Amino acid sequence: MNTSSKTNSTKKLVMWYKVNELFSNGLKFTQISQKLGIDRHRVSHYHQMSEAEFLMSDAYQRSYNRKLDTYESFVLNELRICPGFSSKQIEDHLKEHYGDVLKEVCSKTVYNYVMYIREKYSIPKPSQETRQCEKLPELPFGQYGQVDFGEYWMEREDGGRLKVYFFVMILSRSRYKYVYFSSRPFNTASTVYAHELAFSYYGGRPGKLLYDQDKVLLHDENLGDLILTKGFRSFVDQLHFEPVFCRKSDPESKGKVENAVKYVKYNFLRGRTFTDMDNLNKESLAWLERTGNGSMHHGIRRIPTDVFKEEKVYLQPYYGTPQPPKVEMKEYTVRKDNTVSYHCCYYTVPSGTYRNAGTHVLVEEVDERLHIYSKETGKTLAIHPISEVKGALIQDPSHKAVRGAGITEKEQKIHGHIGDIEALDIFLAGIYKSKPRYYSRNLSYLIHRMYGYRPEILHEALLQCLTCNAYNAKMLIESSESIRMSRSLSMEKTASKTSVSSPLANVTPERTPINSFEQYF
Repeated sequence: MNTSSKTNSTKKLVMWYKVNELFSNGLKFTQISQKLGIDRHRVSHYHQMSEAEFLMSDAYQRSYNRKLDTYESFVLNELRICPGFSSKQIEDHLKEHYGDVLKEVCSKTVYNYVMYIREKYSIPKPSQETRQCEKLPELPFGQYGQVDFGEYWMEREDGGRLKVYFFVMILSRSRYKYVYFSSRPFNTASTVYAHELAFSYYGGRPGKLLYDQDKVLLHDENLGDLILTKGFRSFVDQLHFEPVFCRKSDPESKGKVENAVKYVKYNFLRGRTFTDMDNLNKESLAWLERTGNGSMHHGIRRIPTDVFKEEKVYLQPYYGTPQPPKVEMKEYTVRKDNTVSYHCCYYTVPSGTYRNAGTHVLVEEVDERLHIYSKETGKTLAIHPISEVKGALIQDPSHKAVRGAGITEKEQKIHGHIGDIEALDIFLAGIYKSKPRYYSRNLSYLIHRMYGYRPEILHEALLQCLTCNAYNAKMLIESSESIRMSRSLSMEKTASKTSVSSPLANVTPERTPINSFEQYF
């Protein structure tokens, strides 16, 4: 028995001991299966055998060949050359060298085999440098708070899904939280409104608030000289608190609020059905009182509501009244294909809306539907349901261009000259069926040249083309020319067909003598 087989047999023996130990503790087969992550029938099979029977059984001694054992030396050599290779890179190199042989081998099989080779030959993957952290002492009351944003897909009553966006503020000392939900991504105005709601909820504000480098708040870090967005700068100047922005890729600086975001997702939102946004915000306040702030916090080993009573007296006063921001419609550019790109989806507008690169429309969300308006007239151009699938094209059939209006006019001209005969209808239908992309060009070619021939010549040429299945306007004209020359007929004059008679055609404009202009100079 090789080393690999011995390792597998040892694992099986350990599993047999665990099964019997759990069974002796009163657990049932299904419970043991769930606890150990193995099939229930295997649990029953292991329990029915004594240790001696198990050691003699195929279940203990049996070993399996791996699909990729043929390529063991190749995988081993790759890992020795570069221990940092991922399983996906190994998979790519295998396909590069062995081609279609590995077509039916899935990525998970390659991953398991690479991990097996690493363990067998002791080739661990180089570990990245771990950032050293240390637990900081608790901050003074009322000094710091942290802010972050989150998003979550919720189930709706109609069976669909809706993404909700939320704002979280937490006081660093007491861990007292506030949550505000929105159906739209937060911009500067809605973020300021959420701040004011939080300050009103707390009855005050901390001296400093810690943020990520979010574009709705920070325009540029500017080597330490922070350039805030215009709206947020006005808010900070008005309330006189200090915004502090974390460095990029620095989650340890604001771990309290990031944990709170996860808490909102998996304690409050998970499994909850969305009805409407107002109701969701009411439910969140009740959850905060009941659980979010009303249950034991394992970091400080106290209930945040109790600690907040001590911290509240240290907060700076807040005298404002939260005012919802005015919902302003945003401008969006109309693409060349008469669509508007909104949140990674494409929504159609009526054909012809796009005129040039500067064509813009106004967009707003109303009752989970996207309304698109003309910027010039304010007219509603389109109303679409908001898609949950990124990259989706949401179309309105009425927005498609009305095709064939020009073609119908050309067909009428041809019938007007040649006549409404069955042969012409069959000929035109044959062109459209065999070469639909060139149908309009065939009609234009025929209109440009058919007036030089008499209808009876065109009739005869049509029959020749139908006999030969020659569905081409150029061949029809060539057949007509051949018939005309064989009969020594002259070309028809086309001027009368295209010229426009007018009563002003023979009128000569009056001329003013040059001497009449001398008095003006």
